[in-house]
Amino acid sequence: MSYSFWANATAITHIIIIVGVLIGLLVSFRYKRFRPFEAGALILIVLLWSYYGNCPLTIIEQYFRDLAGQSSNLTSIGFLPYYAHKFFDLNFTSNLVKQSTFFTGGVFFTASIEWLSPFFHFHLFHFRKSFKRKLGHTFSF
Repeated sequence: MSYSFWANATAITHIIIIVGVLIGLLVSFRYKRFRPFEAGALILIVLLWSYYGNCPLTIIEQYFRDLAGQSSNLTSIGFLPYYAHKFFDLNFTSNLVKQSTFFTGGVFFTASIEWLSPFFHFHLFHFRKSFKRKLGHTFSF
């Protein structure tokens, strides 16, 4: 198999993951129980993006494109801006995509913490109840 095939396979995988994350956002708005999973996915994306300075799939695709002899500047432009310009003639910066992803990750991380609050409240309630029993009802909360 050629390097061009692997570059295209990486691009398709990248698109599938992006669509999956976007669908996950829509599902998370409707069903709160999916927010921690979506937050985890977005936080993982933010961590990988911050560590490598770019999306690892973009770096891998650029590597395969270079080995195939295809000239593309994916790592300097970014995956979404490159293909949005190539297929739809839309122009936006990689920094816009990065800031939007980081903001959305933060919002969903915060929302997932709020979603977990009944679990924490239950344990606080249980702790207060056992604390009252031990002190013999001398303190009231």
